This record gives sequence, C-alpha cells and structure tokens, in this order.
Amino acid sequence: MPERFMMLRRATLSCCLILLSAGAALAQKGDPGQAAPAPNGSPSLRLQNATPNIVNNVYASPSSDSNWGEDRLGANEVIQPRGNRAFSLPPGECVYDVRVVYQGGVAEERLRVDACSDTIVALPMAAQRLR
Repeated sequence: MPERFMMLRRATLSCCLILLSAGAALAQKGDPGQAAPAPNGSPSLRLQNATPNIVNNVYASPSSDSNWGEDRLGANEVIQPRGNRAFSLPPGECVYDVRVVYQGGVAEERLRVDACSDTIVALPMAAQRLR
C-alpha cells in the first residue's frame, strides 16, 4: 500500500508541475488583442517623404486607440518633399496607425505599423490617393 501511495503522490506532483508550466507559458503570451510591448521600450517611426508634396501633419497613435491624438509635427514644422523625419513614440505598444496630411488637405493612412521593427514608413503610402 505505501508503494501505491508514493506512485500516486509522484503522479499528482507531475501533473501539478505540468499545469504550472503550461499556465506560465500562457501568461507570457498575453492577450492576443493587446499590442506587444516594445523591445527595449522604444518604438519609433521614420517617415520618408518620397513625394513632391509637403507634409503638414503627422498623426501616430497606438492601433488600440480610437483617436489620432495631436499632430506630431506641431504647428511650426513640416516635412519637405524628399525629406524625412524621425519620431520617438511612447514606450509600451508596438502597433501604431499612421496618418499624414499633405499641403492641400489630401490625407492617407497606414494601419497597424509595427513601430518596433518596421520603423521606416515611405510616402506615398498609397500613390493613387495623390493623383
């Protein structure tokens, strides 16, 4: 009888360890609906304006946010034709939506940009919108 008890005890302990390691693995994956945290906590974007148009406004917000937020260029800055500009983004989320507004009001968007790995966004994002 003691031998059966020891075998049952070992089997129970093994099951508990398996469940604990599976739970830890699931916890590390996180919620698939949430954006992945940024490696080193520093997502960023570089816009390259390969158009003949001046960029007046740039908006970049986490894809989980329903608002564009403030113009990241501010009131006194633009991106000239063939120019580029880097933007540091708040740490925490990697997936961003980007909106640019050109002089004259034409706008375009790119959704779900991975600002932790796809850090260069070339303009035009959709050339047919500029014609």
